[in-house]
Amino acid sequence: MAMSSYRCDGKEGGGNGLRLLVLGVTADCNLRCRYCSARGGEEKAHMSEEVARRAVDLMAERSKKFKVQFTGGEPLLNLDLIEKVVLYLEEGGADALCQVQTNATLITAEMADRLKGLGIGVGVSLDGPPGSDDLRPSADGGGSVGAAVAGIKNLGDAGIRVGMTCVLAASNFMKLPALVELASYLGNVDGITLDPVRPVGRAGREMVPDPATAARYLDMAIDRAEMICQMGGNRVKFRELERMKLVLSAGNRRLCHCQFDACQSLVVTPGGEVYSCPSLLSPEFRLGDIMDPSIGGGLLEGLKDARDIIEPHLPCRRCPDFWLCGGSCPAYSFSMSGDVGLECAIKGVFMRRAREAATMDEQL
Repeated sequence: MAMSSYRCDGKEGGGNGLRLLVLGVTADCNLRCRYCSARGGEEKAHMSEEVARRAVDLMAERSKKFKVQFTGGEPLLNLDLIEKVVLYLEEGGADALCQVQTNATLITAEMADRLKGLGIGVGVSLDGPPGSDDLRPSADGGGSVGAAVAGIKNLGDAGIRVGMTCVLAASNFMKLPALVELASYLGNVDGITLDPVRPVGRAGREMVPDPATAARYLDMAIDRAEMICQMGGNRVKFRELERMKLVLSAGNRRLCHCQFDACQSLVVTPGGEVYSCPSLLSPEFRLGDIMDPSIGGGLLEGLKDARDIIEPHLPCRRCPDFWLCGGSCPAYSFSMSGDVGLECAIKGVFMRRAREAATMDEQL
């Protein structure tokens, strides 16, 4: 099933122009994650309200419906700006869904109530259960997992459900089954997304785990999730697995890996620089400055050019499973110079599990 000739360009493939705006509201962070591609906390820059409004206006000019994701650093260090952006969107009548991606360590009961009042989605980053603090130390070198768990509990008490993202590295992949147990125990975690570590920023190649071993522990984690559910515990889903199940049940095909691949995403840094992927912030991917009046001209072409830089690094386009897998993350493939063995092994587990589930459904 060859998919290599298809390209998801802007309004093609059912798209409606730009769909995702990523606002890096601050470069500051209270953690010093050892794999952080943005080197969070090494700079203290905060995004201004003027920059944020201009970015929102640019999106609204090019899309009737879009998502705004607030990132950092740690975006809750600039929560005041997040509140102003949400209000600006509401006052402008924009059809926009907002989400913040946080390490959750700053979320007190009061802050959880503020987030609840904003009505925005919350994604949390957590790489392991209590005792696995080596990847995500605080700025003073202490652990952060306990504070993150407390923050997730505060969100749950406020009635906020979250999605969890786990960076998969050599020192934590064996803790995936325990992370599933923690997520189920917390009760307000809808699912887990795996993000294979990339050797950029503070991370090096030594942090990339062995693909086959990581895949084996992922299988164990999925088994653990199913066992917990059968015993009456809260179901924990893996987002990628659920996506593949949906593709199979609906008889669809995945045409792109992500919105960068579809030329539908815009990223704005605290200083107003514009890119098309939050994980590709090097000079060759820079599209301009958000405050430049001419930034909108030729924007789609700029998005295509940025994506085309990645194309030689994507080994998956002709894979017979591309229609189900969606291919490698472009940023991951680029940073790994085309060596996508870890991501391929992870997705291989998900594809096998999705097909097994589809077969069981057919037999019922």
